[in-house]
Amino acid sequence: MVVNRAQRVAAVIAGGVALAFGLSSCVLLEGPSPEVPERTVRVTPSVPSEDSGNSESPVPPEGSAEAKFADFTAALKSFAGGTEAVRGQPIVNSLVSAGFDKSAMQVSFDTSRTNLVADSIFVSVRIDESCLLGQITTESRELVTDLAPAVGPDQNICLIGQTRPIDW
Repeated sequence: MVVNRAQRVAAVIAGGVALAFGLSSCVLLEGPSPEVPERTVRVTPSVPSEDSGNSESPVPPEGSAEAKFADFTAALKSFAGGTEAVRGQPIVNSLVSAGFDKSAMQVSFDTSRTNLVADSIFVSVRIDESCLLGQITTESRELVTDLAPAVGPDQNICLIGQTRPIDW
């Protein structure tokens, strides 16, 4: 195929326009980024209520995940407010000290695959087919807790993916 001068000039102009557009997009992205407010979020689970005609909240069954959510959150809040390093073992130990079953827990790794300190540690406690979930950020020690159903074919998994063995 023979390319004439007019086709080459058109290709160069088209390439120049594409390059100019691409560079202008980069310049637009360089401006100041909007400020994102720092905050600690605590997600409180909603307990299903039966319409019984009264305005009182139903009391969750003793020993249920709903009943233990406040204790779980309090234990993690106490840990997050302390000075001990945000690592899996001390977080799990603080939950054990608060009365939670270590064998029902999962915890994320302290370091990444490239051996960097994890940005946050996730921990869970499975109670029946429910999960108490917590996340503490390593640097700011912010805490998020939640209550969610367990997942998996047997409803026995709280944290998806590979987690650290709790072998201490």
